Amino acid sequence: MMAIKRRRGTAIIETPKGILVVSHNDKTYNLPGGGVETGENQRQATIRELKEETTLETNQIEFLFNFEALFNNHHVYLIEPKGTAKPNREIKYVKYYNGANPKISKVTYEILKYYQTNKFQLRR
Repeated sequence: MMAIKRRRGTAIIETPKGILVVSHNDKTYNLPGGGVETGENQRQATIRELKEETTLETNQIEFLFNFEALFNNHHVYLIEPKGTAKPNREIKYVKYYNGANPKISKVTYEILKYYQTNKFQLRR
């Protein structure tokens, strides 16, 4: 029997320092985002979770692609934020992934690899 996947909104924020990633334990980092709550869609969940996790407001948001992982169905968005990223709520660490550091989760790696490989086709 196949489990129902959680619907998740996932944010990619590119900066000169790298791509914004977050962690609650400073061991493994993920892209900001989270599960959809009752009455919202994945776009709304991405905007809400980004603010909850990093205090960032969303200036612009662009849907990039859908990514199926083992437990989550990610709708991945490119976000141009307003503000400065600071850890908030369950997030204790905010860093920028530069291709080598910090250590990111397998799913985050797969999403970023797909994004980097297809970035110019995705953004028309």
